[in-house]
Amino acid sequence: MDELILWQKTASGSLIDVQLVTTLAKMPISSNKTFGIIGDSVSFGLKATTNYGQYIQRATGSGVQNLAISGAHLSDNGYNSIYQQAQRLDKAQLYIFQGTDDDWLANVPIGSLTDKPNESYLGAFYHTIKVLKQKNASSKILTLTPTYQVPIKGNKVRRTDETRNKLGHNLHDYVRAQIQASYVLDIPVVNLMQKTLFNPADYQFRQLYMPDGLHPNERGHRIIAKELAMAYNYYFILSENKKSN
Repeated sequence: MDELILWQKTASGSLIDVQLVTTLAKMPISSNKTFGIIGDSVSFGLKATTNYGQYIQRATGSGVQNLAISGAHLSDNGYNSIYQQAQRLDKAQLYIFQGTDDDWLANVPIGSLTDKPNESYLGAFYHTIKVLKQKNASSKILTLTPTYQVPIKGNKVRRTDETRNKLGHNLHDYVRAQIQASYVLDIPVVNLMQKTLFNPADYQFRQLYMPDGLHPNERGHRIIAKELAMAYNYYFILSENKKSN
């Protein structure tokens, strides 16, 4: 399930995968000198000794500003919201914008891109992208989707990504809406809701990468960091080269 990893413990107690850091340092994503990250508990790195932003920072030596907050909604419900996180970000070359499961759990309407940021998931998505572009018109943006999830309490599964909220939506509905909105707005999206990447329903996977069935640990964040680096190469290097040719 897991390849051999050479872990190194840093002074702060974080576990760093030396091989991954070396690999990321050689990839095009390392050309960025400033990064801005917004999102919820996953981007924050809850339950992980090292999050994907810290892997990137260690690999690139760049400035990484991570304003993600556990439990944050994308829709604007106050200071913690991802929409308001975006407003507090500094100017950066690459913004990483994670969608969240918290709007689904709070029964926030999916809505449309024409909604206001406090009206719906997609309204906040559109206005968050708008804020990031206003921060730096030449910046690059990558959006991340949530993952499959089976939150465990003791031996009991509390819910899954297929659970319907009071509006009749499951998490997949919000993820599909985010992916479609990314295409409409021409924003590259990294779809983490793939069982080849995250399959917490599998006991062995969960033990290694996502012990609580919801939050990736440092091994899980390795997956996210690699997916981000590969997506950056595909969208901003290979695709641009094809256009120029």
